[in-house]
Amino acid sequence: MSDELLEEILEEQEMLEAVNIDENAASWLVFKAGKDFYAINSSDVREILRNNEIFPMPFVPPYIRGILNSYGIPYAVLDLSFFINNERQDSKLFMILKDSNNLSIQVTDIQEFHSSSDVTIQTLSNQNDTPFFSGAISFDGVTAPILDIPGILEKIRTDLESE
Repeated sequence: MSDELLEEILEEQEMLEAVNIDENAASWLVFKAGKDFYAINSSDVREILRNNEIFPMPFVPPYIRGILNSYGIPYAVLDLSFFINNERQDSKLFMILKDSNNLSIQVTDIQEFHSSSDVTIQTLSNQNDTPFFSGAISFDGVTAPILDIPGILEKIRTDLESE
């Protein structure tokens, strides 16, 4: 194989890798929980369900509404509005997360999807002050905090151990 041909193949591969990076850029799902906007990386969401029944559970923190069943798999239902603002919501809309913790988030409304190029992403200067958010996105005059799922799960674990 000639050096020119090898160099051409390597250049094409680098161009393809650059295109793949752009195609895999983050997209954000913006939603409401209660009256507030929030964002989550859309790759963290497995599916969105509507009108599923919640089965109450004893001995859980009040922000855990219970369990919902999706295709025979139980998912804990986190009332995000109650978790953050202490305001209970009665929505029947749920986001099932892609994680091994079988967590779903009860939300009021799904707003829209945004690509990383459509929004301004802000980082937090001190995440210790806001352990449930990893930053925020801004678009069209709206700022939506980005959920930090590991931080939320840590709080749930801590609260469950103390119940």
